[in-house]
Amino acid sequence: MAKRQSAWKQMINYYRDEYREQHAPTIYGDVWLQTKSHQRLILGLTATATPATPVTALALPAKGQHLASGATLVTLTSGETTQTISTPFGGTVQKVNTTLLADAAQLGTNAEKDNWLVQLKAD
Repeated sequence: MAKRQSAWKQMINYYRDEYREQHAPTIYGDVWLQTKSHQRLILGLTATATPATPVTALALPAKGQHLASGATLVTLTSGETTQTISTPFGGTVQKVNTTLLADAAQLGTNAEKDNWLVQLKAD
C-alpha cells in the first residue's frame, strides 16, 4: 500500500514546482534569459549555441556599456571559426562573467546555468 503525503508536504511540493516553473529561463535563439528582479536580466548561452570544438577565446561587452537590442553580445572563437551572437534585449551591462573571460574553454564543460555571460539592467 502506497504511503500518502501529508497536506503540508503536498503544498510544499506544489509551490516548489510552481516556483521553478515561474523562474525557469526563457530561450531566445542561442541565448537564455532569466529575470532577477526589477529590470535586471541575466543572459547566457544555451547548450546548442556552444560550438562542438573547444572555444579558444570570447569577447564580451565591458561593464557599464550600453547594448541596443540586436547588438553583439558575445563573439566566440573556436579554431578558425568565429561566431557572433546578438542580444535579444537592450540594456546597460552591470556584471560580466570574468571566469569565462579568463578561461573560455569552460563553455564546453560547464553546465548551461554556469554559462551566463552578462547581467543587464534593461531599458
